[in-house]
Amino acid sequence: MSVPSRTPYERIAATLRDKIEAGEYPPGSRLPPQRELAQSFGAAGETVRRAIAQLQADGLVETRRQHGTFVQTRASVRRIATDFYRRRPTASDESTSPFARSVAASGGRASWDHETTWETADETVADRLGIQIGDRVVVTRYLYRYDGTPIQTAISWETAALTAGTPIELPEDGAAVGVVARFDLIGLRIDSVEEEITARPPTTDEVGVLELPPGVVALVMNRTYRVGEMPVETADIVMAGHRSVLAYRLAVT
Repeated sequence: MSVPSRTPYERIAATLRDKIEAGEYPPGSRLPPQRELAQSFGAAGETVRRAIAQLQADGLVETRRQHGTFVQTRASVRRIATDFYRRRPTASDESTSPFARSVAASGGRASWDHETTWETADETVADRLGIQIGDRVVVTRYLYRYDGTPIQTAISWETAALTAGTPIELPEDGAAVGVVARFDLIGLRIDSVEEEITARPPTTDEVGVLELPPGVVALVMNRTYRVGEMPVETADIVMAGHRSVLAYRLAVT
């Protein structure tokens, strides 16, 4: 089977990508104006615009109105792997936070803001936690950063009845950090994590909070921790698509 040849805009995008990766256009530098690129490639202006749009979607460049197109200065990419959920060995000084583990493994520095409130479960949250509509839930909203750059938001829900009055009632200000480590402290041993991941255009708020360039998708993960068949925590996580790599190693049984 023959491999389809690249379209003109794909060839231009590939050439510019190679120059960016080779350092000919270093981070923060400005690409030649689109009119100049069209002349040098012998291409129509619309073809060059499509090539630039492709580079934007790949997270390599950003276009600043009235100033031109610039190579992204924040190329940090966080690798997210399933083994970051594992329990920390007793003698290890590794963080119990999966996010902190993933950032450290990628060579970065993790930080985050959080706010916890007590609310009542709506139909969706009640279904995901296996509780009744109107039951109290502990809700925590997060903004996560990689080397100071916003990379992920999250909102998590926990059944308040499970943690009320325990040392882990506050997810970020209690006796441990990280869902697995926290619930271990109260004798609820998490044995599975369920994830569903989709990609979609980011909302206007997400573009602002995560500082997303045009064309970048949002990766949305719905995650639920379980003890046996009982859900103990569920979360909606929104990741900057161009700064996140999802890696899975699964047992074959």
